Amino acid sequence: MSRARHRSSNRSSHRSGHRLGHRSGTIRIIGVAIALLLTGGAAAGGDPPARTSPIGGRTHPAVWRSEAPPRIAVADAGAATLDRTAILVGGFTADLAATAAVQVRNPRRGWEPVGCALLTPRADATVIALDEERLLVIGGWTGVLPDEVTRLGSIEICEPAQPHRRRTTPSPFETTEEGLDGHAATVLPDGRVVLLHRNRLAVFDPDSERWSPPTTLDTTCLHASVASVGPDQLVLIGGELGEGDAVIRSIHLEPDGGRRMNWSEASMPAMRDAASIGLDDSRILVVGGAIEGTSDPRTWILDAASREIRPGPTLPIDGGIADATLHRSGFGVLVVGGERRIEGRPVPPDGPAIVQLDRNTARRLPTPPTSAIRTAILTSPTGVERVGGYRFQAAIRDRGRASVLEDAASLRLVPVVIAD
Repeated sequence: MSRARHRSSNRSSHRSGHRLGHRSGTIRIIGVAIALLLTGGAAAGGDPPARTSPIGGRTHPAVWRSEAPPRIAVADAGAATLDRTAILVGGFTADLAATAAVQVRNPRRGWEPVGCALLTPRADATVIALDEERLLVIGGWTGVLPDEVTRLGSIEICEPAQPHRRRTTPSPFETTEEGLDGHAATVLPDGRVVLLHRNRLAVFDPDSERWSPPTTLDTTCLHASVASVGPDQLVLIGGELGEGDAVIRSIHLEPDGGRRMNWSEASMPAMRDAASIGLDDSRILVVGGAIEGTSDPRTWILDAASREIRPGPTLPIDGGIADATLHRSGFGVLVVGGERRIEGRPVPPDGPAIVQLDRNTARRLPTPPTSAIRTAILTSPTGVERVGGYRFQAAIRDRGRASVLEDAASLRLVPVVIAD
């Protein structure tokens, strides 16, 4: 899986948390500065109650359930699972400051007191599990919204079970003011991590904890999605295209660098912040993204072997979705998190969905109990969990209320057969 902003890498992990009868709340901040920086729009009104959704209206049956929230309410946190333990990495808190907190949820004891921290407070970082003990934390931003934000080019390794073993790994790229903003990262079948930013590529070896020398590419990677197909091939999807770039490019990894190959198929538009996930050794599902600042509801299926592109089912998500998290389940590919974009402004998406390629259909899932963007997504074999996030609501006199949500809810899908 990949991510461009990766939230996740669109990473998948599992957590079925310690369940408490907790009612969600919000930590409120008055003012519009945060909304201007995140370019947030007005969110929906009151929070709807958790509910089970019927089959009618082409909605897959599922139910949201309240879960115990983390010790610190955060938005834009990274999420992963290590050895059945859920981890939230960084994010920003109610005071709009990036946090270094690494929050751990034990499958039996629930959320533990915060005893682990990053070396650098950061939000919106890419978090990739290297094994059952280590997390690779890439980029993001540090500081305080909206005027004291620094984009990070630094990378560190975190071991939540051994907090004293936190350490940096030198970035393979020269540091600039933009940091690693707009980068993409993905994991190869052998466990190595590929990082792309602008026209540079480097590979991280988890055994030696070292990066390869950076390679210069003849293509651009900014706000693109990347997926690995096989041991030595990447597919780069959309983003900000440079001169001569096709919307879809294959990159073949070689000992002396990477070789680009444009796909001649031109049916797919150039999209920023699309989500992608490998389906098998050659096929990739691409979901949503933004075209000229407006999110898109379409899906696409890429075949790296034949370099063919065909449209998939259109998502039943009003206004489309960008920067979503994708998760493969026994029911299909879940499309969760992310945001709707209206002329570049992010607002909460219309809701999650499930893509069932064997039926060439996409069905709605129930709307979450609270509407938010920049949520952390934890995944499990039976569904997903949505933690925290941010919401802005417009108010009179050009003022507004921004909230970092003290909230967590899990979505469980019901195993039924749906007749078309």
